[in-house]
Amino acid sequence: MIETTENVVRTALAVFAALVLVWIRTDGMALIGRLGVTTASAAAGLAVGSEVSEWFGTPERLTIVGVTVLGPLALEVCAATLLVIKKNPAAALELLRQWRGGK
Repeated sequence: MIETTENVVRTALAVFAALVLVWIRTDGMALIGRLGVTTASAAAGLAVGSEVSEWFGTPERLTIVGVTVLGPLALEVCAATLLVIKKNPAAALELLRQWRGGK
């Protein structure tokens, strides 16, 4: 029982530290935006962290923290991709063709 409680406390502290890092990294955003990104990161880390740790064979706590911290990066990449597609669809298609090895 005590060992299980210690593991839960350690995991909670690790996730809290990851959320503090996400909060610091979103410094220029409005408060509601920061809360949204932090909440989405925590949800993603807790939801898929154990599955990803099984796929990669890494410790679960480390993977949960990694997914939590890298969640905002994935959101930023998606947002930047959508912005490029919106501003210049032809250039986005050309980049896709080049990435696939086409001419």
